[in-house]
Amino acid sequence: MGLREVKRRLTATTDELHRESLRERWQHHDATPIADVVGRERVRIGGEVQGVQVVPRAGAPSLEVSIHDGTGRAIARFTGRRSIRGIDPGRHLVLEGLARHELGHVVLVNPSYTLLRT
Repeated sequence: MGLREVKRRLTATTDELHRESLRERWQHHDATPIADVVGRERVRIGGEVQGVQVVPRAGAPSLEVSIHDGTGRAIARFTGRRSIRGIDPGRHLVLEGLARHELGHVVLVNPSYTLLRT
């Protein structure tokens, strides 16, 4: 690590360092950066769970999981679910499914998922 890298790390905020570590982690999982996702294509993305909430949609619950990979945020929507064991804030996971853009967010509906050890 050079002097410039040391200086950059010392002056960077903790949020910047966290985003950088997330970007580096997902490069090793053959995942597309969320910022590069194109709608209407099958994608493999990974990220850290930022939030989990149940949202009623058309009378049925939907579990919405917000993830962040250092480049952007995406939402995994699991219809008819109130919870999924193991998906909690701070957990890392890989999602695969058909991406779409909805109100400025990348959304995957009922994607397959893999929980990772942190």
